[in-house]
Amino acid sequence: MATLTTPLATKPTPAARPRTFHITTLGCSKNTVDSEAMEQLLLASGHRRADNAEQADVVVVNTCGFIEAAKQESIDTLLEIGEAKRPGQSLIATGCLVERYSAELAAELPVVDAFVGARNWSRLPTIVTKLDEARAPGSSLRLVEIAEPGELDLEILSRRAQGPSAYVKISDGCDQRCAFCAIPHMKGNHRSKPRELILREIGQLVEQGTKEIVLIGQDTTRYGHDLAQKDGLASLLESMCDEYPALPWIRVMYAYPRHVTERFLQVMAERRQVLSYLDMPLQHTHPWTLARMRRPHRDVDNLVGWMRDRVPGLVLRTTFIVGFPGETEEEFEHLAESVRRLRFSRVGAFTYSDEDGTAAFAMPDSVPPKLREARRRKLMAAAKDVTAEESRRLVGDELDVLIEGRPEPGSEWYAGRSWRDAPEVDGLVLVKADDLPVGEMVRVKVDRALTYDLLARPI
Repeated sequence: MATLTTPLATKPTPAARPRTFHITTLGCSKNTVDSEAMEQLLLASGHRRADNAEQADVVVVNTCGFIEAAKQESIDTLLEIGEAKRPGQSLIATGCLVERYSAELAAELPVVDAFVGARNWSRLPTIVTKLDEARAPGSSLRLVEIAEPGELDLEILSRRAQGPSAYVKISDGCDQRCAFCAIPHMKGNHRSKPRELILREIGQLVEQGTKEIVLIGQDTTRYGHDLAQKDGLASLLESMCDEYPALPWIRVMYAYPRHVTERFLQVMAERRQVLSYLDMPLQHTHPWTLARMRRPHRDVDNLVGWMRDRVPGLVLRTTFIVGFPGETEEEFEHLAESVRRLRFSRVGAFTYSDEDGTAAFAMPDSVPPKLREARRRKLMAAAKDVTAEESRRLVGDELDVLIEGRPEPGSEWYAGRSWRDAPEVDGLVLVKADDLPVGEMVRVKVDRALTYDLLARPI
């Protein structure tokens, strides 16, 4: 087995023998952006997209290693594709799972031809060429390539719009060391993408008709600190608004509570294009649980109140972990009551997952899995009631909706989203109409509220 240690390369050279490829993406929106970048690198090298894995000469699986269920899905996908490989077809595993467990995966998954870490996917064209050369008679090669500590490739050659909304990754890695999280082991410390690269990427998307830019990263509110920028995210948002005044929506996801600043909230409140919507995972609300989690901001009530005072009408999405080691019934009930009292607009809940190498892995007082799941269901029931009440308040209101298409062929409805809903994770606005322009904003009136979705008609 060969281990490559050559530096990262972002400018691919043309492939001597173009191949067809297919990329399967698992995990979060950050992986989606990485997969788009991989695709552009391979296309720039002369390779061609295949419609599916069966037709491709090279199959790339962008794995997720965040929690146990994601790890298992990644391994199952690699095994399924690997066992169906035809002679001459190559399978490449990349992403977070590979970054952390490359040696173990290489030993356990002989069906995979190459393992490329999450921090150096820009090497993919070179890997494809080397695997192709290894197909020659008498050649045998498996590759494992993991970036040196500190390396991180954030530049994307070009962006191709996939729809009216697009994710833009402004940073990667994380400086925090939350007790439950293995992300720093996989992604390294926080690294900000230079502002000029972000603006160039957004410009490419806007030129192709993108109406919504969703900023993502492990900690978007930390943006710019490593570039000697104070309030880097606020400055970036202002630059985006000034540079692209016709861009309707800019949405921020993955905020870290301690890094939300006064100036950032001021920009959100004053700049029309920056939506009054924030995704900010809180993980818990009880101060004792937060202390064990190594989360620094433990006065959630004051934090949320401060933010809402500065951004009227703020839609706040958050996520929580239930069943963290040592979580008592009192601590859980505090969390459930906080969800009802603070009335978060959107809530996601996850059961705690043991991750080796994290501080929580060795903590005592483990919560039984069945109790974790019972608490998750109870928390989501409380959150569902709040969301349903918020949805009912919107009946009779007029909203601008970004139309994304019909939910299924032949449907009498169009599916879209208002500014209150982020792509993939929030609800939809279903608009009954014969013909609406996909990818455009349409003014609608809300006629009925479901729990998460709204039913509306154009006006």
